[in-house]
Amino acid sequence: MANIADPVTRWAFLTLVSVVMGTCLLIAIAFIRRWQQIRYSRYLHTLQRRYRPMLATVLSGAPNPSGIEALRELPLADMEHLLDPLFTRRKLSERQLVFLQTLCAELGLIALWQRRTANGHFAGSKSSDNEAPGDLHDRAVMRYVLRAKSIRNLGKLRHRPSGPLLVKALDDGHPDIQLVALRSLAALGAPEGFHVLRERLHAVVQGESSSPPMQSLLAAMASYDVACLPALLPSLCHANRQIRLHASEILQTMVCREAVRHPCFTLTEKLLTPPMTELLLTGLAVDISAEVRARAAEVLAFLDDPRTTPVLHNLLLDPQWFVRLRTLRALAHLRQTAAPLRLEIRDFLHDPHWQVREAAIHALISLGQEERHQLYEYYLTCPDRIIREQIVEVIQRTGLMAALVDEYCKGTKGVDALMVEQLATDTAPTGLAGIFRTLSPEIRQKFLERFPPSAVSGGRLLGEKRAEGQKATSPQNVLEFPPYVAA
Repeated sequence: MANIADPVTRWAFLTLVSVVMGTCLLIAIAFIRRWQQIRYSRYLHTLQRRYRPMLATVLSGAPNPSGIEALRELPLADMEHLLDPLFTRRKLSERQLVFLQTLCAELGLIALWQRRTANGHFAGSKSSDNEAPGDLHDRAVMRYVLRAKSIRNLGKLRHRPSGPLLVKALDDGHPDIQLVALRSLAALGAPEGFHVLRERLHAVVQGESSSPPMQSLLAAMASYDVACLPALLPSLCHANRQIRLHASEILQTMVCREAVRHPCFTLTEKLLTPPMTELLLTGLAVDISAEVRARAAEVLAFLDDPRTTPVLHNLLLDPQWFVRLRTLRALAHLRQTAAPLRLEIRDFLHDPHWQVREAAIHALISLGQEERHQLYEYYLTCPDRIIREQIVEVIQRTGLMAALVDEYCKGTKGVDALMVEQLATDTAPTGLAGIFRTLSPEIRQKFLERFPPSAVSGGRLLGEKRAEGQKATSPQNVLEFPPYVAA
């Protein structure tokens, strides 16, 4: 038996008892916290299950006086817990947002969120002098969370009267509050908010302000409606090159986003003022910054103005390769370019930069059947194997190969048939095996029924039916044979 009178034994025993008591205390605290979490989760579940049907009825627009009275009796904290899923997970329609904004105004939530946004803390919360430092820290964190949620909710509701409060929150000392205020201000979509962000952009670029972060500011400005495009004029003609660069990025993002939403979108006089149009044609298109010129080309492709064609022509001849690249990409996605520009796209198939050549191939494929024939003719007559391989790679990647073979099996003639037969020869980058890899068994059989048998066995393109004296000695002669196909 251990001797308790021994000092070493006594200290060891006391240490063991202390460790056991501390462990038990930690386990008890963990169980209590877990019990509190379960109790809180059950409380929220009961709250949602009881009041969610009433809330759904109110948001649908159906008259429900009893439901509104029941919601009015709830404490504001419970109402916030009940509505929080609507602001975090669900995407509400415009009609539901109107009813939700009306409900929040009647229940006093909008006034509460405005007080939090303006004061920077939970309205009515007062800290006592005898609170521990840990409690003060927890309350400070909770105030930041409540304020951030309040700013977010005002933005989700698109409450325009709260715009000045959101602008003031952009100068908050906490970076998270700045970001939430920036997103909420962008969600409002008010033109006056766009003017505020434009001035903030100038201040950030020129070093007069350090908030908000540049990328978040650009994303917020680009999310505004295209009706705010004329407000970018002071930034696009600013003497600071960096400001013009960021403004052109915002302009390009807004225009391209609208073009994705509306395929027939064009920049008309209703969207752009005459000074804005003049700046695009005579200022941004010849800017000293190649990046600005490239973004201007992507916007000019949507401009409904007769002067656009010569300006785009000059951009296609720009000495910087990525300006030519982005101009060609813009033309490829629009499918509404002028005829003279379409004829010049073929010239870029021999551009020194491979990305420009690839963009020209994509443009010719997407612009229509006539432009595809230009591409096929270039392939059949081009002696450069590298360019031919690049053309074949793009044709395969875009899925055009299957369409070509399908038309060939249906008996099509002309340059389309010559293109398929040239691609199927052993001298082409794909060869017959490469063609077969893209075909189903039924189409493969139809293809073999029409394709010259001698080409299948010997790898020759035209077989033994060529007329005497018409043997192809160069890629240029391929366009002339065989008569039964090209006719």
